[in-house]
Amino acid sequence: FQQLDDHIVMTQAMSFSPFKKPFEERILGWETGLKLASEILEAWIACQRSWLYLEPIFGNEDIQKQLPLEAKRFATVDRNWRKYMSEAKKNSHVLSLCSTERMLKTFEDSNKLLDIVAKGLNDYLETKRAAFARFYFLSNDELLSILSQTKDPEAVQPHLKKCFEAIYSVEFRGNKASGYTIHSMKSGEGEVVPFAEALTVKGSVENWLSDVEKMMQRSILLVVRDACASYATVPRPEWVLQWQGQVVLAGTQHYWSIEV
Repeated sequence: FQQLDDHIVMTQAMSFSPFKKPFEERILGWETGLKLASEILEAWIACQRSWLYLEPIFGNEDIQKQLPLEAKRFATVDRNWRKYMSEAKKNSHVLSLCSTERMLKTFEDSNKLLDIVAKGLNDYLETKRAAFARFYFLSNDELLSILSQTKDPEAVQPHLKKCFEAIYSVEFRGNKASGYTIHSMKSGEGEVVPFAEALTVKGSVENWLSDVEKMMQRSILLVVRDACASYATVPRPEWVLQWQGQVVLAGTQHYWSIEV
């Protein structure tokens, strides 16, 4: 790029020279060729940048099924990009490779398509976040890593601590063949809260995570009620160790208020 820019500047300097007349046609042709090569390379690099980001996403079958139109557009760009990369491998001479308006037009069209694909992808992610608001705590890449593995619910596990303030992981049972169920949630400190009942994982990820959120609230309510009920019958030193830290605090405040 540096050499190309230097040569464009030198060629333009020649075109302003009072002694250019015998070489005017050659200078003009050289300048046109250099500028075309520069424009092609800039469009190519822009295309490559977007392609590198989108290729792993649209290389996934789950995403292709969920975004068929965007996947088709990306496939068109992918073919062109691979075609010109293979040509570049065979011919590494920049000016002979980047010498046609058709090549420039191909990359410009590819960049427009990639912009449309990226917009479609962002709109898709926005609908998922609207369905389950805690997805707003995740970056696009993190959300895509979940959506690209819809058949494997456990792919959500590494991201739960960002979606829920105190859930570090949940206990899955079952497999792909028989289906998955969730039985409890665990905090970062290792405290386990059993669910009020086993939660069946079904439907899209945003739907069953909404079920996890409701079950979290329901289970905590039951645990706090049970802890408060046992407070009156179990000696306090034992009671404190029987329940989770936040439940102990809530139960203690509950009885403190009653006693006051």
